[in-house]
Amino acid sequence: MTATAALGRSLGLKLLLVGALVLALGIPLGLVNILAWERENRAASVASEVGAALGGPQTVRGPFLAIPVDTVIVTETGRGDELTRTETTRRQLIMVSPDTLSLSAELETRILRRAIYTVPGYRAAITMEGDFDLTGVSALAPEGGVIAWDEARVIAAVTDLRAISEDFQAGTSLSGTPLSFEPGLAVRGLPEGSGGPGAAARVVSAPLPGLSEGARLQLEGRLTLTGAQAFAMQPSGRETRARVTGDWPHPGFAGAYLPAERTVSEAGFEAAWLVPYLARGFSARWVEGPGQGLTQAAAPVMTVNLVNPADGYARVARSLKYAFFFVGFTLLMFFLIEASSAQRLHAAQYILIGLAQVVFYLLLLALSEHAAIGVAFAAAAGATIALTALYAWAAFRNNARAMITFAALTVSYIVQFLLVLVEDYALLIGAGLAFIAVAATMYVTRKVDWYDVTGPGS
Repeated sequence: MTATAALGRSLGLKLLLVGALVLALGIPLGLVNILAWERENRAASVASEVGAALGGPQTVRGPFLAIPVDTVIVTETGRGDELTRTETTRRQLIMVSPDTLSLSAELETRILRRAIYTVPGYRAAITMEGDFDLTGVSALAPEGGVIAWDEARVIAAVTDLRAISEDFQAGTSLSGTPLSFEPGLAVRGLPEGSGGPGAAARVVSAPLPGLSEGARLQLEGRLTLTGAQAFAMQPSGRETRARVTGDWPHPGFAGAYLPAERTVSEAGFEAAWLVPYLARGFSARWVEGPGQGLTQAAAPVMTVNLVNPADGYARVARSLKYAFFFVGFTLLMFFLIEASSAQRLHAAQYILIGLAQVVFYLLLLALSEHAAIGVAFAAAAGATIALTALYAWAAFRNNARAMITFAALTVSYIVQFLLVLVEDYALLIGAGLAFIAVAATMYVTRKVDWYDVTGPGS
């Protein structure tokens, strides 16, 4: 066997070993992934428990007018002279949206803490102004239906009534007397278990005397409630204008409608929405029932999420997506350094180098629970790079190769951090790195005789 063939056989087997080791290291990487998932779920569970004290994520719906309508239903049983005629009254609700609705909310935020976990909470001061036109409402009544105008009510809904910190204060142009709200719909005669509009969320309502066909009224109200993590409002008018301001510097806008205008700074945020009738997604007036109801209108909302920058689990999870690639890249780098030198590395040394890279992700996960993700990444990467570079210096007994290892690992972890930050370009960057790694391997081993990898040469 020639010296070149022997070297090819040695490096060929070593390359196969490196590949097998990378696959084997997928097991501890998978365990770190499971641990990260468990810790993230634990943080979400604690956030839900802590936020529940303030009411959790809140959604405000309304105001609407709920107007009862009674219809006599005649049923006949028996035959001939024994025919029995029974009359029952069925009560339903006609729901009327404001023609125009203006919503404004000001969020005053604070941090809730439990152990190492933090949850953003808020106190929301909400004002609403709506104009109602009741022209043509009688046409919605079923045939033979009689509208009970004197039992009409104003309703509004929130996710959790316990979060209301001050009584709902509202008044209309029909009367100078403030409306008196109480929990629930409080409309007599509704079928038991129907839930009415309260099925979409918890309802407060107030009687509204003096209504009649064709009436016009303006409603103004103020509601103060607490919540945590997210705040949302429903575009409850035919045309809805909404404005939300707050002192939280990290808002996330979501829901069915994104703001038309937004301003975000370290001092807080301001966002404005305009939702026209056709974009609202449900009728301005309807008869509450199985076919249509406030329940079906629950999804289209305008949402502000209070993003917690201290929550690094998402970025740790993103980093773990690329862990397999970077562990393989590190072991391949050591293989290339070995291929270009006379010093050989033992399989046990490759295992220790690979395990050091796996432990980096465990360190990153642990540190991210106590520090910002940038600080956590720098600390974990710095410790891993220093450990691996010192081990390379001891293994190769060469200062130059140790410095090459240090520089390559530093670049590798910087690129990995960039992948965590710029997820949109992760595929492009990762594909480029994979190409460079393969090209470097082909270049360094271009003169090796691989023919004798599986058998002795002559």
